Amino acid sequence: MNSKSIKNAILLMVSATMVLSVAACSKSNGDAGASTAPSSAASTASSAPSTQPSPVTLKLLFMQSKPAEMDKVLAEFEKRTKDTLNTKLDIEFAGSELTQKLGLKMAAGEKVDLSFDYLGNGTLYQNIAKGYYQPLEKYFNNDAYPGLKKAFPPELIEANKINGHLYSIPMTEAWKIPGVIFYRKDLREKYGLQPIKTMEEFQVFMDKVSVQNPELVPMAVRNTRGFAGGEMFANEVVQKNIRTNPYFISGTGVNFSVVLSDDGKKVLGAVTLGDPASDYANLPAPYNKPDYLYQYLDKYVQWNKYLEKDVLAQNNPGVLFDSGKAAAHEWNIRGMADVKKKIQKAIPGADIEYFVYNTKVANLQPQALGTNHIPYNHAVVPVTSKNVDRTMKVLDWIFSSQENNDLFTWGIEGEHWTKIGDNGYSRTEDQAKKYSFPWYELSMNSMYERTNADMDPYAKKVLQFVKTNNAYFTLPLAQFVFDATPVKTEIAKVTPKLGEYMPLFVTGSDPNWRDTATNLNKELRSLGLDKIRAELVKQVQAYLDKGGK
Repeated sequence: MNSKSIKNAILLMVSATMVLSVAACSKSNGDAGASTAPSSAASTASSAPSTQPSPVTLKLLFMQSKPAEMDKVLAEFEKRTKDTLNTKLDIEFAGSELTQKLGLKMAAGEKVDLSFDYLGNGTLYQNIAKGYYQPLEKYFNNDAYPGLKKAFPPELIEANKINGHLYSIPMTEAWKIPGVIFYRKDLREKYGLQPIKTMEEFQVFMDKVSVQNPELVPMAVRNTRGFAGGEMFANEVVQKNIRTNPYFISGTGVNFSVVLSDDGKKVLGAVTLGDPASDYANLPAPYNKPDYLYQYLDKYVQWNKYLEKDVLAQNNPGVLFDSGKAAAHEWNIRGMADVKKKIQKAIPGADIEYFVYNTKVANLQPQALGTNHIPYNHAVVPVTSKNVDRTMKVLDWIFSSQENNDLFTWGIEGEHWTKIGDNGYSRTEDQAKKYSFPWYELSMNSMYERTNADMDPYAKKVLQFVKTNNAYFTLPLAQFVFDATPVKTEIAKVTPKLGEYMPLFVTGSDPNWRDTATNLNKELRSLGLDKIRAELVKQVQAYLDKGGK
């Protein structure tokens, strides 16, 4: 799969959305190309079998919390599909315990028909290596599943295969949704400051909060995510002969910075946090200095004073900000309109603004972001499922029409949201409280996006920008996928140990993080770190030797 054809995959997906300039990559996305959505009867009948299938209940396992009126939406789904799918969905929302619960269920052989997994800090590749997931390639580009065929072009499917098989279903709207910082506009005006555009200006704002409103937390962040999971203060230089923060190779259990020769044909080394200086010494400058790769951790320590004192216990910073107890919060640009409504309703006289902290994205500069053309979020069918065909038929229904997709993404029209034009939506705060579904776990797709009617023009422009190839540079080793099978035991040992320390690092809670990382590194080596490193270098070199880039 070459880079050009992979890039075309996302463009093929959004070619049906016609007007990218209006499509926002979010739960404010729209089907910009669909004219009139088919009626419920039409969309159901399109895949109607000759006889009603026997009833079945599918077990689904998702990450987030259960929407208040999820059962009402499921009842509507059952009503619409009684004569065609005859399927009930039993959804367990595991929250932050998803990874642990899925592992326990797999170990026990417990039935799970569909689950969620992801890259980054997720376990997608590790779980594939453990043999947790069914291969699904036969269901795509298959006329028996027209919804899947329409929504997932062959290029996208090929790009997400591992060793010739598709073990996960890519949920995508753009290769990257830009991160932003929401902050209280009313406080900014109170302090006599101009609208914030940079991190330096934002720091002035937080200093003002600390002095003039000490009862507020200057900035709310999540304990395991910290300063945007490594993206805030990250080096914005185009990565040409290195894969490092914030674009680490997934699936290794430990984040390695992989350094290549200038011609991209040889692996010069793979280093990680806490490695001794001697491991860096023979790498080309500037990678021969650990501080070049980890300077952002010093920034986190400097900025830790703006976080709440018990940040290591904070797993829902959005609530802290929405309730008026914090002056700022980092998230992504698509949430702006909804957060604004919450703040205005909860706090008399309050309002919010935002800025994009990646300066290249903020200025719509070409090659602002790196991509390997593989989405972050994925749906998976575990091997314990005995109803793979029926599960895939449900997914086929969800992706067969705008109306079907809307049901899970937004809920029941008129009750949970209001349609605005052909590709827009709006919803009140009360509607959002009744039904806010983690659509990136089940129904996200560029073909069926809707745009929040309250989204401001600049946000729309930024989201249009990240829909174009011009916004990205292709990362080195873009199509390399680490096969964790040879070192799955070692990964299983190092991952939980590293997980104990990561909240300290990502929130800047440890001023002595270098010493802590050194000691942690020694412990990880005793658990198999160097074996994982050697396997990674071996596989990357084999990939390069076969012409990979």
